[in-house]
Amino acid sequence: MLHFDMSMAILLLLGLSFHLSVLAQPSAVAPPNSWKVSDMQRTIDMDNGSSILPILDHRIMSYKTYFGFYTKDGNSFVLSIVIFGLQAPVIWSANPDIPVYRDAILNFTREGDLLLSDNNGAMVWSTTTKSKSVAGMSLDVSGNLVIFNQDNSSAWQSFDHPTDTLVMGQSLCTGMNLSVMTSNTEWPSHRVYLSVQWNGLLYTFQFAFYTKLFEANTGSSCSYFRNGSFGFPQKIFSLPFARSLQYMRLEPDGHLRLYEMQGVGQDSLMVLDVLSTEMKFCDYPMACGNYGVCSKGQCSCPSFSNFKFQNERLPSDGCVPLSIPSCNQAQNQQLIQVNNVSYFSNSVFLLLASSTSEIVCKQSCLTSCNCRALIFQKNVYGSDGGYCLLLSDGMVILFADDSSNRFLAFVKVQGNRPEKRRTSNIVVSSIAGFCLISTLVCVAVWKKYKKNEEPLFDVIPGIPKRFSFHELEVATDHFSVKLGGGGFGSVFKGKVGRQTIAVKRLEGLDQGMEEFLAEVKTIGRIHHFNLIRLVGFCAEKSHKLLVYEYLSNGSLDKWIFPKSTVFSLSWKTRRDIILGIARGLSYLHEECEQKIAHLDIKPQNILLDGKFSAKVSDFGLSKMINREQSKVMTRMRGTRGYLAPEWLGSKITEKADIYSFGIVMIEIICGRENLDESQPEESIHLISLLQEKARFGQLSDLVDGSSNDMRLHMQEVVEAMKLAMWCLQVDSSRRPLMSTIAKVLEGVMNMEEIPDCTLVPSFESNNTVGSGSSYIPSESHLSGPR
Repeated sequence: MLHFDMSMAILLLLGLSFHLSVLAQPSAVAPPNSWKVSDMQRTIDMDNGSSILPILDHRIMSYKTYFGFYTKDGNSFVLSIVIFGLQAPVIWSANPDIPVYRDAILNFTREGDLLLSDNNGAMVWSTTTKSKSVAGMSLDVSGNLVIFNQDNSSAWQSFDHPTDTLVMGQSLCTGMNLSVMTSNTEWPSHRVYLSVQWNGLLYTFQFAFYTKLFEANTGSSCSYFRNGSFGFPQKIFSLPFARSLQYMRLEPDGHLRLYEMQGVGQDSLMVLDVLSTEMKFCDYPMACGNYGVCSKGQCSCPSFSNFKFQNERLPSDGCVPLSIPSCNQAQNQQLIQVNNVSYFSNSVFLLLASSTSEIVCKQSCLTSCNCRALIFQKNVYGSDGGYCLLLSDGMVILFADDSSNRFLAFVKVQGNRPEKRRTSNIVVSSIAGFCLISTLVCVAVWKKYKKNEEPLFDVIPGIPKRFSFHELEVATDHFSVKLGGGGFGSVFKGKVGRQTIAVKRLEGLDQGMEEFLAEVKTIGRIHHFNLIRLVGFCAEKSHKLLVYEYLSNGSLDKWIFPKSTVFSLSWKTRRDIILGIARGLSYLHEECEQKIAHLDIKPQNILLDGKFSAKVSDFGLSKMINREQSKVMTRMRGTRGYLAPEWLGSKITEKADIYSFGIVMIEIICGRENLDESQPEESIHLISLLQEKARFGQLSDLVDGSSNDMRLHMQEVVEAMKLAMWCLQVDSSRRPLMSTIAKVLEGVMNMEEIPDCTLVPSFESNNTVGSGSSYIPSESHLSGPR
């Protein structure tokens, strides 16, 4: 048995004379089986106040390892593997960013899939192992959850999907990330991670585009955590030899630390800061927290006349301004110069900075609500020009000590109003207050006779929470943190209680009312893991707002059309994103009471959570289609470059989404936009290029060249391109169902052969469109970017 052999090999690898108090086969279960949180009777209380409802357990040396529902508060649960002890280290989690509650169910299905669903029945997490001849599930001696097939070989194992921790004997391989999990820091989960590249081990801090490569001529796709070492054969981090069970964790401050279990009832002992031989204290971008300045291993504030330590006993927690800038009083803000500091990485500074003058740089920061500080590097030739970098909330952690006079740093503070102005403002405010009270009285009388327009929302069944405009103003700090904008409004970051939210504010009521109603009615009643969740809405007269769950990795276009080549998604991540989109659309098309055509599928409308799980968003253009309808008449809607050919006739089905999905799929694989006017004329239209390359068997020429991992999986990537071509057929009736696409991606169904490569329609009779080119409608018909 593969999983049993692995477990025994790890015990031999430890080379310890440690007594095994229990030596037994791994605890295992066979499908079908299910566990509902509220029905589980057994609870194991940990010494740190947390607990776990165990499903499987196994003893490793004198420690017991549990797989089950782990909780810190007794209310929310994460499916985890935990080592029993004083600190109860969690060594793996299935849903760390999406906790479930007491009505959640874990199903080990008859088909062999391990499936976690929330109280609404929506899938939260899955091993996608159905139809792989699964025979059972076990927790082995190493703390590895293994789903094994009838040949006793592994069909899936938790070791292949690490979170923030590696256990001795585990490997970090290409396509896997060791990621910092949730913490009290401002940057989202999974933005700090370790990954294996063809030329070494890559340390990444995504928020600031910072990377550090621990270079090695690897010849290996894995970095191994062994007794006494971590890394490749040619590049090794030496570790203290184990006297007990060891585990390694990438922690919220960005450090990779090695811990050793000390015995039942004792704390784990931190024995080594693993990367310390290669990275000094100030090399970590988050070393000194917000506004902190790192110098020679010490943290300080930029200016103690304007800042103070957040925690006097812990300078590394960062600093806070004595007068915090407020977007409501932008007219009173000023920039304070800070001497002898710069951006922490000169190479990243040059990558992100823009060329401008010092005056323009300062003015840009003062007029931008998001700007908290700026770094300006003077031109070496002595002219007024230079390079300007504006630092937002998440990037003001990145100050570094610098005595060069070529860098100027300024931080934004809230100034005080002059006394005379304040006095005059009090008088003006009093008069304005009297006028306001009079106006409110008139409005109150008028409202009695005005028909209220808002009850139309009360008749929408199953709608989510309704917020007041004031509640959302408070939640978003008066809409101060803008995440993006598009054709029907802007999106702002906010917080309601402990939940981070994204608030979309419609701008231009007349043009957006239909879209607002469509979105509330559509997404307010549907629930699926791969669809954005609508938390609530606001409808107060002219104020129309939609409140969504916040997804930390933003929209897909930022990852597949990057402005720099610092990051490149692995093939596994891209494939999982494609599968997530397919599952979300399959639910809309085939599992809802009425078919729902999204009609605006594009990368800007695909959002990614902290684990890069895809969620379809923005239902403002969606259309309900009755099951008995074959087609529906509608005005043209969608986005230039993603419209199916049948839009010319204005009679469409959900197959229009499948065409758009095919476009997005090709863009994900090729790492470029379908319509890219920066390309040579013959390459502007990606789908025309795809059709040509397919006819000559040269599909691999189009694969994203910035990703070495894509090249390593070329055969699988080319098969995925053929699947996308199946979706892109001009004849909509020949396009597959989204459920069929999902099954092909899951490996449970084979793809049909495509008899020809006709992906681009001809319009010989259309004077505006030449033969052999696709129809590209005027942008005036279409939605703007989102």
